[in-house]
Amino acid sequence: MNLVDETRPVLCRAYWRMKSLALQWSWFLPGIQPRHIGYDYGPLTWLKERKHRHGRKQIHICLLEYYPPGGKFGRFMSFWINERSLICSASLNDGMNDADVFWIYSQDPIPSPIQKKLLRALKKGKTDVAVINHPLFYNAYHDVSSFQMMEKAGIGVPRTEFNETDIGKTLVVYKMVDTQACPKFLSPYKGVVDGYRAFEFIDSRASNGLYVKYRALYLAGFILPEFILYSDQWNVVWKTKKGIDYSFEMNESEREMIHRISDVLQVQYFTVDYVRRGSDNARIVTDINVYPLPIAYTEIVQKLGYYGRWLRFDDALHPGIQRGSHEDFWHSFDHAMENLVRKR
Repeated sequence: MNLVDETRPVLCRAYWRMKSLALQWSWFLPGIQPRHIGYDYGPLTWLKERKHRHGRKQIHICLLEYYPPGGKFGRFMSFWINERSLICSASLNDGMNDADVFWIYSQDPIPSPIQKKLLRALKKGKTDVAVINHPLFYNAYHDVSSFQMMEKAGIGVPRTEFNETDIGKTLVVYKMVDTQACPKFLSPYKGVVDGYRAFEFIDSRASNGLYVKYRALYLAGFILPEFILYSDQWNVVWKTKKGIDYSFEMNESEREMIHRISDVLQVQYFTVDYVRRGSDNARIVTDINVYPLPIAYTEIVQKLGYYGRWLRFDDALHPGIQRGSHEDFWHSFDHAMENLVRKR
């Protein structure tokens, strides 16, 4: 690839970013479609947020984002709930005494002082308030016993216990502990590595030789098949992808697996990555994230002629694509919140 080819995407993104900011200030001009302008720093977003503050709906969701300091995704998620939901309004770190739902929306793993702060915040709410991802269970996936717990519940997970017979023979993934977006490397097992946990490597290559990873979203009983990634590298992530498919149907056993993850870890919002093992087609969970990136990738938004930041789950970003058998995302979101509040 030559230098021109390498710089073109960067220049396109820079131009798109500048235009996104400019449109925040010129959204009212003829020929501009405000509905194509998403969240950003500027007056259009500020006007919408001002309207949101006076728009209490049937269900009030209070997002608590105390970590990292200053927040990261909470203002973005609360904005889109207020914009899109028909029955839910959202506040960020505010309106606790009026909340029907507390949604712990912080970077994991949360430190002990942050956990205590979140627990104190919950006491400010109503006695029967529903809680998504309670602080006491927020770090459950980071517990060293999490995979053993899931395995006992019948959930397919990589092997995590090894002995001397595995040294130099068993291929494993070493993942750094207690960090988000954990750095990892692939290696024959070489014993305990300080600061890392070892997981058996699951070969997910399909007949075309590409590694395959599935991702799904879980929210209070609602499951959304998000996408399938294909890569020629073992670490299947967005930047190594060779292809992506937004339209795939999950079978009943896969849905049951994800419901079981929620029951075992006692979390109600997360994304789950899983693979279908090449040797026997078994479903194996490889990662769970209770604080996933909610912002759609720029390349997706650009292709649609949209600007600003958009929620990646929104059906507007996937026109004409049937993602499983679900209804419109926001209709399903509202239905999940109704059920959650009803069960409290």
